[in-house]
Amino acid sequence: MKDYSTSAEPQTLGPDAGVPKTVSRRRTLSACVAVAIAGASLLAATDAQAAPAKKAAKRNAGNSKAASDLELENQRLRQELAAAKARELELIRKGSAAAAAGGAVAAGGAEAAEPGAEAAEAELQLAEQEDDKAKDLGEVVVKARPRLQKLKDIPNSTSIRSGEELHKELAMDLGDILKRAGNVKWNYGNARTSSLSMRGVGQQAQTDAMDPSVGTIVDNVPYAYNPLSSFDHYDIDSIQVERGPQGTDGGKNVSLGRVNINTRRPTFNREATYSATYGQFNTYIGDAALGGAVIDNFLAWRGAFHVNKGEGATKNLYNTDQTWYNRDRVSGRIQFLLTPSETFSTLIRFDANPRGEEFNNGNNFYKPTPRISANGLPTNLNNDAGTRLARRWFREGKPEYSYQNNYLFGNGENAFNQDAQYALITASKGGSVEANWDAGIGKFTSITAYRDFEFQARNDGDSTPFDVQKNGGGAVPEFRQLSQEIKFTSNWGNLVDYVAGAYFNDRKMIKGNRVGFGRDAGAWLAGAGAYGRLDADSAGRQLMMDSLNELHTDNPYYIHNKTASAFVNAKWHITEPLTLETGVRFNIENRRQETDKFITNQGSGAALNPYSVNGINLGGFDTVTATGALTAAAAADPVQVARADAVALKYFGVATYAGLNATQLRQVGDAKGLRAGQMGLLWGREPGRSFKSTQPSYQVRPTYKFNEDYTGYLSWGYNEKAGLSQTVNSVAYLVEPEKTNSFEIGLKSTLFNRALTLNTDFFWTEINNYQQAVQVIDQYQTAALGQDTYTSITGNAKGVRAYGVEVDGSLVDTIPFTSVNFSGSYNEAFYTDFKNAGKAAEWNNLASPTRDLTGQTLPGAAKFTFSISPEFRYPVEVLGSNQEFHTSFTTAFTSSYKSDVALSEYSVIPANTTTDLSIGIGRKDRAFDVSLVAKNIFNNQTPFAKTWNSWQPGIPQWFGVTLNGKF
Repeated sequence: MKDYSTSAEPQTLGPDAGVPKTVSRRRTLSACVAVAIAGASLLAATDAQAAPAKKAAKRNAGNSKAASDLELENQRLRQELAAAKARELELIRKGSAAAAAGGAVAAGGAEAAEPGAEAAEAELQLAEQEDDKAKDLGEVVVKARPRLQKLKDIPNSTSIRSGEELHKELAMDLGDILKRAGNVKWNYGNARTSSLSMRGVGQQAQTDAMDPSVGTIVDNVPYAYNPLSSFDHYDIDSIQVERGPQGTDGGKNVSLGRVNINTRRPTFNREATYSATYGQFNTYIGDAALGGAVIDNFLAWRGAFHVNKGEGATKNLYNTDQTWYNRDRVSGRIQFLLTPSETFSTLIRFDANPRGEEFNNGNNFYKPTPRISANGLPTNLNNDAGTRLARRWFREGKPEYSYQNNYLFGNGENAFNQDAQYALITASKGGSVEANWDAGIGKFTSITAYRDFEFQARNDGDSTPFDVQKNGGGAVPEFRQLSQEIKFTSNWGNLVDYVAGAYFNDRKMIKGNRVGFGRDAGAWLAGAGAYGRLDADSAGRQLMMDSLNELHTDNPYYIHNKTASAFVNAKWHITEPLTLETGVRFNIENRRQETDKFITNQGSGAALNPYSVNGINLGGFDTVTATGALTAAAAADPVQVARADAVALKYFGVATYAGLNATQLRQVGDAKGLRAGQMGLLWGREPGRSFKSTQPSYQVRPTYKFNEDYTGYLSWGYNEKAGLSQTVNSVAYLVEPEKTNSFEIGLKSTLFNRALTLNTDFFWTEINNYQQAVQVIDQYQTAALGQDTYTSITGNAKGVRAYGVEVDGSLVDTIPFTSVNFSGSYNEAFYTDFKNAGKAAEWNNLASPTRDLTGQTLPGAAKFTFSISPEFRYPVEVLGSNQEFHTSFTTAFTSSYKSDVALSEYSVIPANTTTDLSIGIGRKDRAFDVSLVAKNIFNNQTPFAKTWNSWQPGIPQWFGVTLNGKF
């Protein structure tokens, strides 16, 4: 697993974090280890015990050349920086903070440390004390695969952004963070339904049992469930985006790429920083971090706290205390770094996100339903909201509310009006223990981690002030993830660096799927014929109301995913300019999913239940659907007859069911049919079908260094994403594994005396059995109705192809006092074989149960994306000496795409641009700073999603003032 850092503050990062004055040295071979890597064999060698750099320099004069070379390189760097910034960068050896394994440091072209060169390796771990960012030195060095190496030497498309860059414009959630990274996208949804996509691929129908295609790693802990990363990210050191299949170097394997989020770690230097923001919509954002030595050179700590609270821009007219897109987030993290010896360190973390309540569901504005479908035939509007709201039930004796003036176009006030919408509740906590031991022959790393998650949704399913659908939606009352990673990192002289290890993940959860109804549900959900018959008299109206009033069901899924993996990755130094990285991984996957469905509350209509459903006795009686008369079996059963007689007496005052006339019988039949239809199939615990398999991943990546400024690479990665089991109406279906082949050719370059860093690549990805929403035969309904009936589940699209070009880079020292980060991409992502897709809304009146989407562009796949983030800093003397004025902005552009998984023509999101801005003044040493921050300054409210009759509004512009400082 790799760590990255571009922090300007001294950081203690990686396996050697906090080990004072210690630099590892490789000296002799003492053992050989056979390692199978992509069909090749290699010998691993042992190294000598680590020794402090100063003592080693005294004992080993032979290493003086490496130290001397590095000193010359440092002098060159100081000269370049002085010319660019007109100030001198003082580099100070920081002991524990200098052990930057896992952290990015400014290197300005210095080579990665070679084994045996203790002084050189020590100098590569120097921390910056006062400089702005690593990018001012022109290059970034990262701890990647087993050794320090420059970003431009990593053989795949990679972007790094610093925590300071994100904080200055208040980029805290994944949506804001990733629009600065290039060709990776957060797809809008709530904490449970949002997703990540990369290179136009990955926006899928949400299934909780599915592995993410784009992985998220926070402080070396992979998240096997997307919602774990849905909270704010704070006290960030850096983020890194790696594109293409990953996993042969450790962690969890992913098919499209991964996002590494690295927070600031403890150091033995005293630290105390704060940030406070107040802005529109009564927004309060606060951050604080404290840390330093508890026992010098033995125990250090760091604590960070974050709060983000504010109202949303759209209110609920039914309850004006509710606003959509509000924020209610409080988080805290504490870390302890223990360094009992020069060769062993342990980093212990714990963080918590207590329960927060935010409004993200039910955020649909509506427009008139099109009258004509895609094939030119009239649309069936019997169940359209306009038809329902025109019914007498919703006009007489109810609050004035109309389809045209209230339901459409944001209730005429750009507001919602919902009686039963409640906030989404989310919470999460977890911790990890990361231990690192330099055993001389190599480094052993162990990462043990735990994470839990809670989610609750109670939705207003009809989006009106009427008591129709309520308390519905997904819920995650229980989730926990346990993971263990063990790896060994070493080298064999100058020939090869390698890492080998094992990874285990056990994910267990319960996901509820609740449905609830109110007193107006019968009148809203009844078909036109049934509504007319039931609304004809008081008895029928009472039957219609009781049929669904307070009926609640739940359909929980019991998901248990287990993964056991072994991996090995090696970087072969074939010649001075040519290296070859190879890797292999094998996963043993065991996926199991069970379900049941049951009534949690009978409500007012228990007497209208059928006698039984799927063998489950419900205490009612059976009738003929078309007439309401008792079935032959029910008429012969005294128990069912007695229950039917009670219904006749309650609703019609007639002593026996046999005494009801045909109209009354039909009314009972309509009410019972309405209840049975919304109740659906019930079943006891269904054992599901287990998915078990052994799945490989491979990497082959040759890199050629043409000179100091140009490095080219080729990359091939293969990954298999695990299949899963899914249950529909008590019948389990298997989803096949997703298989990805990804090819990439790239050039990483520095131009114009290294003022411009420009990394470009061309990629080509082929995916077989892409996991996506499909139409399949509903086996239960087909058997019950005697004809093929289809339903939507997560299944497999046979083929997907994505190809395109990516650009990522930075510009420094060209425009005075200005630096620029930028990224862009061109994508083509489409289905090569997808004949069993679901139908978009405008195709629903077609006889065919499926739609062929072969050749169609994937949902969420914009052809063009681009982002640019310039920053300007200018020295001033407004509040005394050592001040500077600064301003920055980030503009992100995306071309148009379809937001609907079924690729409705009505779901097109137009091309759009958003811009965030920060402008302020403060001290150069960051001791004090005040800034004006603007989000979406040009008020681009492009919808997040659209269908043929609704859209989800975007978030409007926001202004705030931020005060930053440190003690």
